[in-house]
Amino acid sequence: MKDLIEELISVATAKGICDEGLREMGSRNRDALINYYIANPDWCLERDFPDFDTLKDKFADCEGKGVYVDKVFHGETLNDLQTYIFHGCKGTIKVGLNVDKGIIPMLYLANGCRLRIIGIGDKSQKRRSEVPVYVFGKNDVSARNNQFVSFTRYNSDLI
Repeated sequence: MKDLIEELISVATAKGICDEGLREMGSRNRDALINYYIANPDWCLERDFPDFDTLKDKFADCEGKGVYVDKVFHGETLNDLQTYIFHGCKGTIKVGLNVDKGIIPMLYLANGCRLRIIGIGDKSQKRRSEVPVYVFGKNDVSARNNQFVSFTRYNSDLI
């Protein structure tokens, strides 16, 4: 595992990570790298860091932290975490405000996702939730607004 961590730090450095970013990766362990990735999805996804093959081979077990790699969804509701990151995922997900936790998720997609996103909610919501959907590179994504959720899509190219 140490070789992988050193390789990822080397790649991040070559892709222009700042000194603060290296410090945020922390103690050079896997959890620190995952936490950095989740806290800085824009930087990571714009730079394809780590690449899809590395994510698939070494980090496909991070679903509990909101990172999904090459998964097929069948209408699962995702609203327990602030940030969800998808790579090569397909299918349908449901997203909306988690009233109990006060969470409005943000979605990040890359590496050829084919996702249909459906807004969910209930009458206890005082107003419509606005959910950002950040799309990096080429993906096939549709998001359906309703009375509970409004999706705003932001497209970004890879650097």
